[in-house]
Amino acid sequence: MREIHRAIHFDFHTMPGIHDLGRDFDAAVFAQRLADAHVDYINFFSHCNLGFAYYPTKLGIPYPTMQGDLFGDVLHECHKRNIGVTAYINIGLMHEQQRLHPEWCRMDKEGRIYRDPGGNPNFFRTICYNNPGYHDFLLGMIREICDYNIDGLFCDCMHFFPCHCDQCTKDMVREGVDLHDEKAVEDFSRRVMLRVSREIKDIVGSDRYLYLNGMPYYEFRHLDTHAEIECLPGAGWGYDFFGSHAAYARTIHDVCLYMTGRFQGSWGDFGGYKGRASLENDVYDALSNAFVPSVGDHLHPAENINEQMYREIGNIFERVKQYETYTKGARYYADIGVLTASTGYLGHEYAGLARMLGELKLGFNILNQAEDFSAYRLVILPEGLVADDALAARLKAYLDAGGRILCTGTGGLTPDKRGFALPEALTYMGEDSSNSSYFTFVNLPQGTADMPWSMYQEGILMTAQRDADVRAHYVKPYFNKHWDGMHYYYYTPPERQTEHAAAAITGGVGRICFGVFTAYFEVAMREHKLLVQQLMDELLPNPLIQVEKGIPSTARVTVTGRDDYLLVHVKATFPEPRGKVNIVEEHVMLPAGAVIHLRGEYPSVVLLPEKTPVDSRIENGYTIITLPAITGYAMLKAASNIT
Repeated sequence: MREIHRAIHFDFHTMPGIHDLGRDFDAAVFAQRLADAHVDYINFFSHCNLGFAYYPTKLGIPYPTMQGDLFGDVLHECHKRNIGVTAYINIGLMHEQQRLHPEWCRMDKEGRIYRDPGGNPNFFRTICYNNPGYHDFLLGMIREICDYNIDGLFCDCMHFFPCHCDQCTKDMVREGVDLHDEKAVEDFSRRVMLRVSREIKDIVGSDRYLYLNGMPYYEFRHLDTHAEIECLPGAGWGYDFFGSHAAYARTIHDVCLYMTGRFQGSWGDFGGYKGRASLENDVYDALSNAFVPSVGDHLHPAENINEQMYREIGNIFERVKQYETYTKGARYYADIGVLTASTGYLGHEYAGLARMLGELKLGFNILNQAEDFSAYRLVILPEGLVADDALAARLKAYLDAGGRILCTGTGGLTPDKRGFALPEALTYMGEDSSNSSYFTFVNLPQGTADMPWSMYQEGILMTAQRDADVRAHYVKPYFNKHWDGMHYYYYTPPERQTEHAAAAITGGVGRICFGVFTAYFEVAMREHKLLVQQLMDELLPNPLIQVEKGIPSTARVTVTGRDDYLLVHVKATFPEPRGKVNIVEEHVMLPAGAVIHLRGEYPSVVLLPEKTPVDSRIENGYTIITLPAITGYAMLKAASNIT
């Protein structure tokens, strides 16, 4: 398979009634503008979510006013310029086919195949992959697309919604599925999706890219050839979505793409372009996380891509190309392994964790709890992640080998939530029934008031045994927030410190009693981060990166690299809230003189891609780097040999 370095993802969802489709489009001009913009790979539509095809299909519905072979012409012109092409097909939404074949639609438990489109303009009807008619049609369409010399296939909107259609009902009855258990019905749909995905993989083959968008990427890791993290930060997803999902995806696949978008809003925003600085910010996030940058666009049905916009994208990708000598084959370096039971999308606790650890400049990966975590210096079990006997045994072996563990909230409890899964000098007192608890620091951080601090996300109650090192005390409120028929008890001040511990370290295990990462996502209180940092300072005393001065919490410092050198990524730019969205309009400048410590001894530190020497010295096992002024982003190379 050809390598992907600088990609564009094109949407092309064309409503009925476009009378002049392709009016000003020229495939040769299109491909040349991409080549001039240093694009080397695209996802390009063979079908859209309206169900129209953009080539002379024999099975499907060509767009009524299309002339010739739009997809085939683009494929030919891109290959002439050494640009790879993955064919896009939306297999979860094919509205024209669903309109003509209502029996192909998914039926909910109320017997509806149509839902109110006001809440979601695309998913007002969805498809049943188990229907024999649609199943045969879909596989036929994929064979037809694969007859082209495509480099890959991108299957969109793959979701396993519960379906109660006649075919699914008969199959579930035969399998003994409880039709009244919606979770069991959803699990059946999941198995159908897995079967269909395997059939698609057999058609596509092993020598082409395949991405099943919407499927849990850990569960479907043997079918996907790579990961594409779709995240338009300014709308819907938000800037906190990418960090956690990138940290998970890169532990699953060697090739990972960050699919951002040029839109001010979201897909289909024809009149929105968020600007160069905003796109550069997302590209910097990709490079900082060992990802390939991919920019989403939506082609106008009658026009070509915008020349000025692609000139700006070209300027960005030209810089990316200069970095590729160093980023090619680089991996992300992480001290911390964060465990998850999820096979795909991650909750708010992981988004809060990613933001907090990013602000603390701590490198982390997220990995499935079934995977080997022995190489990490610290393992985190966030709130909600219980440990069965098998996981507990692996965690105990990890502790015996010198590893360290941090548990938050209910993380690290037994599956029945009746006790700790790990040996800890703490006594488990059950789940916290309060909804207004507080904590106080034992060792007050500098600049922090000596007062009770709200938890916001209660978890468990625990008391410290003699060998426990308590780091925070639990403070109870006078009463919970509640309604007693006369008053709603909304104002719940702290009453007194209790015998319970809010945070403690016992042996190699640190524990915070409340859902600190979820709370940080919801409230972003600095004292929650300071509490985590206190525990980290003991559990992870020599992190890969230490910040001495001059780098704010809004900046990010990450490390990627290969065996013979490390790449230090310093990103100063960050989004600003404006109204309902976060915006990057211009880059942030980091003044010269900021200092970071990189673990290891590297006599050569240069600023890339110019290879300008950077002031550094070696001291106590760290390379101490004094940064030059940075506008937006900088990549530094630290090598053991002076080159």
